[in-house]
Amino acid sequence: MENNYTNFSEFFQFITRQYGNGPLLSWRRNEKNASGSYDYDDLTGNKLKELVYRLVRSMESFDLKKGDKAAIISESRFEWVVADFACISKGIITVPVYTTMTSEQIRFILDHSDCKLCFVSNKMLAEKVNAVFSELPKLQKIISFNKLDAAGKHVISFEELLYEELIHEKEPYDPARAEELFSLSSKKAAPEDILTIIYTSGTTGTPKGVCLTHKNVLTNIKQCTDSFPVLPEDRFLSFLPLAHTYERTGGYYVALSKGSRIFYAQSIETLSTQMTEVKPTLVLAVPVLFNKIRSRILKNIDSLPVLRRVIAKRALKTGMKHRVNKDHFMWKLADRKVFAEIRAKTGGAVKFFISGGSALNKEVAEFFDSVGLLVLQGYGMTEASPVISVNRLEGRNRFGTVGLPLEGLEVKLAGDGEILVRGENVMAGYYHNEKDTNEMIVNNWLHTGDIGAFDKEGYLKITDRKKTLIKTSAGKYISLTHIEETLEGSDYIDQAISFASDEKHFVSALIVPNPEKLEETAHKLGVKYTNISELVENDSINNFYESEIDMVQKPLAKYERVRKIALLEKPFTIESGELTPTLKLRRKIIEQRYESLINSFYK
Repeated sequence: MENNYTNFSEFFQFITRQYGNGPLLSWRRNEKNASGSYDYDDLTGNKLKELVYRLVRSMESFDLKKGDKAAIISESRFEWVVADFACISKGIITVPVYTTMTSEQIRFILDHSDCKLCFVSNKMLAEKVNAVFSELPKLQKIISFNKLDAAGKHVISFEELLYEELIHEKEPYDPARAEELFSLSSKKAAPEDILTIIYTSGTTGTPKGVCLTHKNVLTNIKQCTDSFPVLPEDRFLSFLPLAHTYERTGGYYVALSKGSRIFYAQSIETLSTQMTEVKPTLVLAVPVLFNKIRSRILKNIDSLPVLRRVIAKRALKTGMKHRVNKDHFMWKLADRKVFAEIRAKTGGAVKFFISGGSALNKEVAEFFDSVGLLVLQGYGMTEASPVISVNRLEGRNRFGTVGLPLEGLEVKLAGDGEILVRGENVMAGYYHNEKDTNEMIVNNWLHTGDIGAFDKEGYLKITDRKKTLIKTSAGKYISLTHIEETLEGSDYIDQAISFASDEKHFVSALIVPNPEKLEETAHKLGVKYTNISELVENDSINNFYESEIDMVQKPLAKYERVRKIALLEKPFTIESGELTPTLKLRRKIIEQRYESLINSFYK
């Protein structure tokens, strides 16, 4: 059967017909089995179709029509998929929302998008929405994936809808009736219809609702599967939020389009153990994960007995030396002694990782390649559904770049180096926001706000964000992003944010130390302390960090170098509002929060 679908109702019919008997979605049971390990439950394509049909029939009791909106606030789990396809089958536009958002942020999105239904995963999220329910006149019901006791009159359980007695006992599930319903819904959907509205988390200002059509996302799915092989036997391990279009397109729709099996991680904390359980072949991740894995590998090596430590460190050097020729007998020897064990901790079956969301350090990518783990870096944005470019297999990979533009997508550079994109995966516009739409899309070209460059072979490299290019009082342009990436190259620094402007005649920075390295440094320097607060204020510790920063920023021009710093005891987090859900710095919020400290640098 050819995958010539033009809308997502046809897409759903295709995957459930083509892959009806095989497991598509799998998740870990909460309790261990008798042998002390975990079993996994799963949904076949046929069972997925049944659950979606049941939900569609129950949703008919609500006052909904084509084009209405339904929010989904949940971790990645199979119910997310059921709710998504049920909404698609009824012509309802989904509005995914991050679970980390506050009640006020949720209120803004649900109000701005005119949501009539809201799916949530648990009691805490139901309470967040319930807290602002009275301020959302169009919202009819909150539907909880988890069964709740005494949840309130506005809340109904997902299970209750799936197995609603009045509907489903009188009308048992009939595959033929389901097929008829989905065929009818596919005829009613047009490629240009809005599929979803995704609110960008935004590093500054108010979130904007990105309207993506059926054609936008389906185009990007095909562009992705044309760029790298995805097979029915592949196993995806999904842990990024489905509210982010990177995971939704790449880790959900792309996987299902080829009948691959998706395993859901319980949490980021269980990810390492679930890798060995699931043995994934493809994993989508963000740079912070690769940084942490690399740090853990190096830390584990440092803790080995002397002889094994020496062997492991020699193997790492050999791996880097011969990583482009893994047939070399020295690389194979290092692989047998060290690298195979490292790969086993990822399940031992990973064909490649894909990194997106932000820039991946070239050295980190080369480190993984040296031990036989390939990380393909890509680039995209929500407004492009989201993938714009990606590195490929078979010699079409350049570390330090975000690869070649996708097939059928035009990418060019403006006079100032801004990356412009044109293609059928580019959004229809921002919801109820014509002004920003017209500023973002000019003559059908999407203005990404990213500064880039092409190498001689056409590989794209992201060099900066337009908003982080600052002209100092000395007339020099500096890149805050480049400075921060340089600082975060130090093992002693977890996070860094830098500052400069017309008024600020030199660069300063706030530094979040790596807690393990911070305590290790205190021990080496003989600094006594009772808490982290004492450490970050200690003169000896600050002198050490100033020396470390002086060393790591030597490659920077003199006018780019940080001259004053402050160490922070707490990291920037999503919960504190200082990071977006995709782990980007919210500069405006951080500057406001630490205004007096930053101003003290320039007195």
